[in-house]
Amino acid sequence: MSLVLLAACSDGNGDASASSEKRTVVDALGREVKVPQNVERILMGGQKMLYTTALLNPDNPTDKIVAWPEDLKENDKATYDRYVEKFPKIKDIPTTGEIYNNTMSLEQALESRPDVFVVNAGVFDAAKDAGIVDGLEKAGVPTVTVDYFIDPVKNTEPSIRMMGQLLGREKQAEDFINYYEKKVNKVADRLAEKKPAPTPTFLWRAPGYFDCCSTFAKSNLAQIVNFAGGLNLGDEMIDAKQGQVSPEALAGKNPEVIIATGADWDQGKTPVKEGNYVPLGYSESKEEAQKALHDVVGKQPAVREVDAVKSKRTFVAWHHFYDSPYNFLAVEMFAKAMHPDLFGDIDTEREVQDLHDKFLPIEASGTFWTGLE
Repeated sequence: MSLVLLAACSDGNGDASASSEKRTVVDALGREVKVPQNVERILMGGQKMLYTTALLNPDNPTDKIVAWPEDLKENDKATYDRYVEKFPKIKDIPTTGEIYNNTMSLEQALESRPDVFVVNAGVFDAAKDAGIVDGLEKAGVPTVTVDYFIDPVKNTEPSIRMMGQLLGREKQAEDFINYYEKKVNKVADRLAEKKPAPTPTFLWRAPGYFDCCSTFAKSNLAQIVNFAGGLNLGDEMIDAKQGQVSPEALAGKNPEVIIATGADWDQGKTPVKEGNYVPLGYSESKEEAQKALHDVVGKQPAVREVDAVKSKRTFVAWHHFYDSPYNFLAVEMFAKAMHPDLFGDIDTEREVQDLHDKFLPIEASGTFWTGLE
């Protein structure tokens, strides 16, 4: 990378006096980072950040975004299509490679002339190893992290707050944080008052997309299971944040509740054959999802004999709760599944509708949660 290009990128981001004025933000990793007082150009480390920017600026959710990878289009096509239908200019935003598979380069990052680089905490080290973080820093471009994946219970609110600061949407960020806190505190407070025994629960990660049976442990949706009154069995079964167990190992744990995840994977980057997974999201009907869940469970003889299946306490949640600020919906859904006597007043469909009515620019449609009937 030439010094000329580095200089051009550090000097060409807008008004010189504006870029010299700094403010300090605290990112999801707790790092205090100096960023321009008025950020105008943001390089996103993931297109899924649209989940966040749409909350904060529903009239113009791509404001200030100058480039991003295509992970939303590749992994959540139904959501991507809804936003493109309403905001066609999304298709015109330049795209980059992705950090997780080492296809984003420093050259790509600098080409977008960003004021700041926003990256998921889970791939921050990979971005450093690739030379992107240090290279941008030498060009005067700070990197900040968000996190809905590693420690969602702790990091969702600071991630939203920081993004509100970067986008100049502080009030909108605080409005959503207050809403979010009300939802999760309702669950936490009721559990603290009633003190039910944790419900042994197996998180079945993307059946059909992954071989049976992939699961989460000690972070991500597993953390939400534990927060919402469950005992996440994957914590005892795997040593990584996500990994495989055999159907027989799952059956040996005999969970009281199974929560699978599903999404619209037949048209993504890695298409999955219809009938082998549970389709959830904006395009899917409850009837289709329920039939698919029944079929997926039926293909696993060991799994279909566990108590969670026999008692019809087997559910499926939208997979992308695992990496979005909408994870409070998973808190509510999981709590109701694991403790129906305590949370029978939670109407999951109404909660999805309320989120869209209050914060999002697209209409609620499709299915984000259902179960065996």
